Amino acid sequence: MSTSSTPARPVSRGREVRTGLRDATPLALGALPFGLLFGAVAQQADLSLLDTMLLSALVNGGSAQMIATGLMASGTVWFVVVATCLVVNMRHVFYSAALSAKVRHLPTLWRVVLAYGLIDAIYVLAAKRYEVADGRRGQQHWYVLAASLLMYVGWLSSTLVGFLFGKDVTRIDGLGLDFAIYATYIGLVVSCFTSKRAVAAGLVGGALALALHRLPYQSGLFCATLAATVTLALWEGRARADDCTPGSPEQEPTAKG
Repeated sequence: MSTSSTPARPVSRGREVRTGLRDATPLALGALPFGLLFGAVAQQADLSLLDTMLLSALVNGGSAQMIATGLMASGTVWFVVVATCLVVNMRHVFYSAALSAKVRHLPTLWRVVLAYGLIDAIYVLAAKRYEVADGRRGQQHWYVLAASLLMYVGWLSSTLVGFLFGKDVTRIDGLGLDFAIYATYIGLVVSCFTSKRAVAAGLVGGALALALHRLPYQSGLFCATLAATVTLALWEGRARADDCTPGSPEQEPTAKG
């Protein structure tokens, strides 16, 4: 009797889009106060509406935009502003590297679009979605695209509203509404700690991020991410080496009869 099971069918494109929109909705709502605040800060820093919207459209990173706004308002030369934003967003390089194997089969345009929208929240969603897929190539890129677009549209919309109604927006700054997005991130990240390796990487990254939080331009976060990545890579490398040692089941020759 055959014991082989029918391989799981890939989820349809439409279902991936709907699931991506559903999963990203709480994150988009949580990011709205931050977008409103950025728009208000940019308006009070005498940035034009065009400059403000271009910052949100091109940088697509709240922390980097806040820092860039302060630098621009103080008259800092443009290349220093650009370099600072690159340093602040350097952690996104690790996001792209972590998912590169999952999207290698996609056309270049697809990979560029997905990489552009790979902010913190989208990376967590994408990593979990590809983990559920368990190596199967399907329509997961549509899930990531839908989630990214929802976050992007919400970010641009909240920036615009914050700029137009800046004086009213600053009144809600002290209400702590931005806590919603941090709480959502914590819930997503904790659910990713499904192995000892993940827990070790998280502990290393978290401890170093706290220890180095006083470094300028969030460079401490970059250093913490790098250390956590190296820790995980060394652990996986050692595990693979142990699996390939002589005498292991993988290395035993197949008996011939």
